[in-house]
This record gives sequence, structure tokens and C-alpha cells, in this order.
Amino acid sequence: MRTIIFIFDIVLIMVFVCACTINVTVYCKTKHVRQLGLGILMYFYCVNAIIIFMSEFLVRIPFFQGTYNVLTYLGVKMICGVIISTLYLFLTVDVLEKKLGVFHAVVLLPLICVTVYVGDLNASVRQHWIFYTIRQIYLAGFSAYFFFTCAINREPEYRMRMKRYLPTFILAGVFAGMILIEDSLVIFHFQYVVNILHLKVFMEHNVSEDLFFVILAVKVIKGGFVQLIRMKEEQPLNETVQEATAVEVLEDLFVTKYALSNRQRDVLYLLLKDKTYQEMGNELGLSVGTVKFHAHGIYDKTDSKNRSQLILKYRKFYEDGRE
Repeated sequence: MRTIIFIFDIVLIMVFVCACTINVTVYCKTKHVRQLGLGILMYFYCVNAIIIFMSEFLVRIPFFQGTYNVLTYLGVKMICGVIISTLYLFLTVDVLEKKLGVFHAVVLLPLICVTVYVGDLNASVRQHWIFYTIRQIYLAGFSAYFFFTCAINREPEYRMRMKRYLPTFILAGVFAGMILIEDSLVIFHFQYVVNILHLKVFMEHNVSEDLFFVILAVKVIKGGFVQLIRMKEEQPLNETVQEATAVEVLEDLFVTKYALSNRQRDVLYLLLKDKTYQEMGNELGLSVGTVKFHAHGIYDKTDSKNRSQLILKYRKFYEDGRE
């Protein structure tokens, strides 16, 4: 069992390190804040896994005894718990295309207060349960916030954009319940059995939480690889667009064929450069909503479902023309 837990911990750490590295790399290339947020989230998943690994396998080494047991473990667990929940909120707000405000900061205050108050060695069984439960309540709350925001927004285009994130937030809500149930059973009903049988996987780990973390990490790794591959494929096209002269821009046959307006033409070139809607708005002096309106107008005229399909169609148009 000890060997299995050792391998399990190492695999967790490796998955989180990969996810963190890939998303930080994507951020360095795209400067998309969401990628940075995902990279930091994976980093704290990794820190959380490392501190558990240390408590399971390094605690007998003299260097890690004493102060480590009393301060380091609980301190790092508290910091990781608060930061992970904060990043959940940040990513939820970012996905919903909103901005963080005072309200969001106030929402986090109970989490911080409860975590610090009950996170001590002399806590009762109930306080120990609250220490872990408060994070799952927030995770479920962020999922509910996503669904509520989507429900009250009547814009069809907004709902279509949010549809791609639906499985992730359903997953978060389901796992929040599973993690809560597992913590409740282990802490209140099976703690004695776990200690007697030395089931270390349930002593420091919440199996449901580990599974949730791994699923998210795999999704993040997949998304990061997709973006890196797409950027590599689009690089020649971006170089071609950047080198185009003003005359070539005005005489763009693709724009003429699909009867794009001057403003749609401007948005098209920024879409080809993989700019975010916010970056397009800043460059063109337009609101994000107006930029999205023009972008979806381009998709409709060119019969493209998304940006990737539009870019492929643009590239194929000129490749066929050269042939």
C-alpha cells in the first residue's frame, strides 16, 4: 500500500507540473490572463500535493520533524486552500466575461476568516470538517454563479459562448458534492477504521478531490497543447498579414468575396493575429460588445463556426488562389 501511495503522489505532482508549465508557456506567448490564472492554479495544486507527499514520506527525516508538523503543514494547507478558491473565483469571472470587483473580494472574506479560525492543531472534529468543507461550499457556489449568470443573460450569442464551459462547471458542482460526502464519512464515521487499518490514502488525501484536480489538469494540458499547436500553424499566416502593405489590405480579395465592411475587415485582421476581444477593442477604440458583434458578423458571412475555422478558410482561399 505504501508503494502504491508513493507512486500515486508522484503521478499527481507530475501531472500538475506539466499542466502548470504548459499554461505558463502559453501565457508567455499569448499574454492571455486566463492562461496565467490556470498556470498558477496548477502550481498550487502541485504545492498542495507536495506538502501531502512530505507529510506521508518525509516526516520521519529529522529535517522535516518538529516545526514542519506544527506549522508548515497547516500553514501551507491554509494558504493553498484560500488561493485555490480565489483562483476558482477569478477564472469563473473571466469565463463569464466580467471584471472582478469589490463584491467578489467581499465574498472571499468568510472563506479566509473561517479557514484561519479553524485551521489549528487543537481544532475539534467538527472544526476539522468545517476547515475542508468551506472550500467545497465555495466551489459549488461558483458553479451556481455560472449557471445563474447564464440563465439571466438573454443574449443567444453569449449563451452559445458559455455552452463550451458547461461540462466543466457541471463537473465542478458534482465533485464539490462528492468531496463533501467523502470528507463527512471519513471524519465523522470512518476515522477510527482509517487509523487502525493505516489507510493512508484517506488520512491525507480526499480521493474525490484528487480525481477532480487530475481531470481539470488533463483538460488544462489538452487546452494548452491545442493553443500551442494552433499558434504554430498560424505563425506563417500572421507573418504574411503583418507584412501586407496598405494597398494590399485595401485590395484583399477575401474581403471582397465575402462583402465584409471596412470595420469587419479591421476586425478580421486582428482575428487572424489571434488578438483577444479586449485587445481588439483597445486597438480599434471599440467596446468589447461591438467587437464581438463584428466578429460574429464575419463568421456569418464566411460561414465559419469559430475563429479557427475562419483562419483555415482564409489560408485555403489564398493557397487555392496561388495554385
